Amino acid sequence: MDLLSALHSFVRVAATGSFSAVSRETGASQPTISRHIALLEAHYGATLFARTTRSLMMTEDGRSLLPHAYEVLEILETAETALGRRRASVSGLVRLGVTTAFGLYLTSRLGSLLEEHPDLSVELVMRDGFGDLVEEGLDLAIRIGSIAEGSLIARRLGSVHRCVVASTDYLARRGTPEHPRDLLNHPCIAYSYGGTRHDWQFGRKGEAETTVAASGPFRANSSEAVLQAVRAGLGIGMLPTFQVEEDIAAGRLKHLLPEWTIPELPFYAVHTGPRTLPLRTRTVLDFLIEISDVLRQS
Repeated sequence: MDLLSALHSFVRVAATGSFSAVSRETGASQPTISRHIALLEAHYGATLFARTTRSLMMTEDGRSLLPHAYEVLEILETAETALGRRRASVSGLVRLGVTTAFGLYLTSRLGSLLEEHPDLSVELVMRDGFGDLVEEGLDLAIRIGSIAEGSLIARRLGSVHRCVVASTDYLARRGTPEHPRDLLNHPCIAYSYGGTRHDWQFGRKGEAETTVAASGPFRANSSEAVLQAVRAGLGIGMLPTFQVEEDIAAGRLKHLLPEWTIPELPFYAVHTGPRTLPLRTRTVLDFLIEISDVLRQS
């Protein structure tokens, strides 16, 4: 069991980048965490972390061991769940990678999950770009758009609806576009995290699909920054409906071109395996499935 405890310390040090952070998280002393890492290094005959007085960096051997350590620990917890040892209680930490917009949406709804499972902890890692689940120590991640990595196990949750919006102040100053082509005469706030071209596609029954190259003096790789810019009247944005529905209902923003359809984006929860998830991770995934039912209705 010492080796298993050491593997657990190893994956948490890899995730946090700090022995002291793992000590605070687990309640074990920092020398105990150091002994766990030393035990692994002696067992495998490899240096797992390069240490200096100011930094801690994982070595190539450490990066090679990390996915195997995750798999061993997850298989062990899955076996415990199958044998009923933890059937009465969902416990432990689940690290969930989310986009900024979905993370803010989810935060206001996590209370019911945490109240139902008081021994469960959820850590949101919020970023709009896609990172590596293993390197970031994530148990689950939300991905919007196509899934390219063949090593990921994906559960489709539904689709994200989007709409074009602008502030009422902006529309009072610049006028309201009546056709997608009218957007060419307006500053469009592009949501981008890669590439320089940002095409907005529109469809309407009886008409050919219309594509508009969104351009303007401001763009951002964060949908929350785009939303703030739209609220400030800097231009017109295309954003997930769930992110702007409260602003629309309050009259701060107006839904533009509502008779036109915009392609939906597939919405997934992904993990690296095993396929039989630990109970704590499965519980969070079930909650995401429940939340996705609300998104499909947006």
